Amino acid sequence: MKFNGIQKPYIGVLRGRIRPFFAPLSRSSKFDSSLIQTDRGHRIVEVPVFIKYDDIPQFRSLTEDIAGWLVHDEPKILEFKDEPDRLYFAVVDDTIRENIARKNGTDVVIKFICGYKYSLERNLPINTTATNNIDGHKSTSWRTKTTFTANQTGYEVKFNAPGKSNLRDICKIKLNFNFQKGDVLQIDYRKRRVTLNGNDITNTVVILQSNFMELPIGQVEFTANHQTEFYYHERYY
Repeated sequence: MKFNGIQKPYIGVLRGRIRPFFAPLSRSSKFDSSLIQTDRGHRIVEVPVFIKYDDIPQFRSLTEDIAGWLVHDEPKILEFKDEPDRLYFAVVDDTIRENIARKNGTDVVIKFICGYKYSLERNLPINTTATNNIDGHKSTSWRTKTTFTANQTGYEVKFNAPGKSNLRDICKIKLNFNFQKGDVLQIDYRKRRVTLNGNDITNTVVILQSNFMELPIGQVEFTANHQTEFYYHERYY
């Protein structure tokens, strides 16, 4: 198990992990049985682990290290070896209650809260145009990175399912800015943020005729007026 990019050498995962197939669903319907609403709950992932140590004082020190590793205000990436191409964005839930601390180790259960399951990050290069099949169960967030190889006025990137022509069905980002050779432009859908050379210019750059939307699943057509790297995680129930 790896959390926030870190795997602790003194922690071993035991049998008995609980990983639901999908997050619990709460359905509501009318008396005629037509479905009117679906609420999605949190997926609870429970991981029993064994903590190895030489003596009880070392164990007490490790509990502080574990707390610093696990406790965060924002979700971090949770990965398991038996799901090599999948990850979760998770936060630890509740606390960890130790069983009887034995001489050389003890077993505990770590409980995580997460929502969807995701693939590892995919990278799609766009050389002015590209068509790609986006796998997954649901539309997902995305980000881009563009390194300008020459001075350029304005930047535009867009994507849509084939045949879509209405603006509400097209993700289009059009920026009015004088870019210089070597500038690095990044657009982050989830954060609704535009950065240039690491500086946030969201509130200063002129954004024209734009429509932010998630990346849909299925066949998607991409266009950009400069070579762009497109990044995303496939999203699964």
